[in-house]
Amino acid sequence: MLEFLKSQLWWILQLTGSAGVFVALAYGKIKGLCWESFLVYITISFSICSWMFLKSYEIAPSFFQAWFVGTAALALCGFGGSIFYFKDVVSLLNYIGAIAVLIGSGLLIL
Repeated sequence: MLEFLKSQLWWILQLTGSAGVFVALAYGKIKGLCWESFLVYITISFSICSWMFLKSYEIAPSFFQAWFVGTAALALCGFGGSIFYFKDVVSLLNYIGAIAVLIGSGLLIL
């Protein structure tokens, strides 16, 4: 059981790290360019999320899987944040792209 959890930990680390980077970037967009937003970004991205990405690349079946899932998660976080939090206008093509990214990430995780 422990070996199964360890083998699945790579994508959990990628999703959590991507969410952390998104939170740091969204905080910077809300606060604007100032030292506080820069320090929050540095703290979250480099101090907390960087080890998640590195460990994920180490234990993933391949670098490509971990990289694609992390990139897709960050793109989907940005897409969701732009719609739900920042109220940006998106088109049908954006929704189709988000669904394609979800399907591709799911297939890579399996």
